[in-house]
Amino acid sequence: MSALLSRPDRFFLLAGLLFATIFAAVTPPFEVPDEPAHFFRAYAVSEGRLDLIPRPGRTGGPLPASVQRIATDLLDDIPTHPDHKLDPRAIRAAFQVPLEPERRAPVFFPNSLQYTFVPYVPQAAAIAAGRLCGAPPLALLYLARLANLVCGVLAIAFAVRRLPAFAWLAVMVALTPMALALLGSSSADVTSLAAAFVLVSTVAKLAWGTDGPVRGRDLLVLAASSAVLCAAKPPYLPLALLAFAIPAARLPGARRARFLLLHTTLSLLLAAWAIATSRTVGTIRLKAGVDSGRQIHDALLHPLRFLRVVAVDYVVHAPRYLSELVGNLGWLDARLPAPLLIAYLAVLLALVFLDAGGRADVRPWQRGIAAAAVLAAMALVSASQYAVWTPYGAAFIEGLQGRYFLPLVLAAAWALHGRRWADRLPPPRLGAGLAALSLLSFGIAVRTLVARYYGV
Repeated sequence: MSALLSRPDRFFLLAGLLFATIFAAVTPPFEVPDEPAHFFRAYAVSEGRLDLIPRPGRTGGPLPASVQRIATDLLDDIPTHPDHKLDPRAIRAAFQVPLEPERRAPVFFPNSLQYTFVPYVPQAAAIAAGRLCGAPPLALLYLARLANLVCGVLAIAFAVRRLPAFAWLAVMVALTPMALALLGSSSADVTSLAAAFVLVSTVAKLAWGTDGPVRGRDLLVLAASSAVLCAAKPPYLPLALLAFAIPAARLPGARRARFLLLHTTLSLLLAAWAIATSRTVGTIRLKAGVDSGRQIHDALLHPLRFLRVVAVDYVVHAPRYLSELVGNLGWLDARLPAPLLIAYLAVLLALVFLDAGGRADVRPWQRGIAAAAVLAAMALVSASQYAVWTPYGAAFIEGLQGRYFLPLVLAAAWALHGRRWADRLPPPRLGAGLAALSLLSFGIAVRTLVARYYGV
């Protein structure tokens, strides 16, 4: 046990797979934000409909009628109505609904059409395998959840193992109830979270890890994780700039210039493709006064006014974003106890100082690059919701949720890195305390889900 608590990557691999699997089983079908749309899109991708070339006015596509039927039947009026519960017999009945892929119906899911096919590859592969085996549509959803969590947990465990510091911080971020809820779902956010962790950990290894020549496979992992991240969620593009924090001494001469040029160009091209994809989707909030074209036009014409709106929004809504980062489950209507949220946030903050790694030496200019990347990503995340979700002329940005900042926590920690309090606690003792907290928060979160959806 002490060996496990001294290895954050092994602890996360075990806890992540166990906790996320239980989350996937306990959380009712489609009771994760936008999961119906994510599942519909993953099903379309499983049939080879990748939408490589954006088409104007996209709103959905033909899917088996049974796929939409189970979503409609199981969702009913449960989301946003905490007093409404789900009868487990409805789930058992939904398993009896056959797929009947030849019986098609038009399905509306424009919010997941904002993304490229990239974040749906794991779910789509599982759905395709399930279709070949004749699985019913609800079983396909659970297969998509399983594939998503396995790929996400493995990628994050790989990232944790590479970190020269903040390994326990990364583990605790990935074990927040919010992250576990995503890992146990078919959401596209799992891919962007995992890719961001791999990107940041690879930069950290190359910039502040052990001395020695930079290996080509590390550069390949860095470029690939950045490419996946930018293709999945273009607002996180600034994290690709973390590669510039790698010192010239580790990657000397023309080799560094060539890599940075190719890496940046690839990231920009994939982000541009993803943005072009999102721009072809029609307005999602038809009755809310959203006008993406005018919002973008005004933001570009008056950038300081837009940045002021962003700053005011963060100041006013910071408590909500922080609490949602730890966890506000379901369709934001399964709230965790405030003491747990406060304690978890306090532990994450403490780990920024206690888990900083005594041997990692981060220079001021490297902290500046990390801070600039995080702030720029936050501005772009706000801009994305300003364009597609906020009514024209609104004083605040609507649609932002704390889960959008999970991929940025690790990079933000490097911007605050300091060695003064590093290694004050022995690894087994630190690991034991964090394991206890993760188990406690997991138990409370599961209890909250059961009470919210089943009334038990």
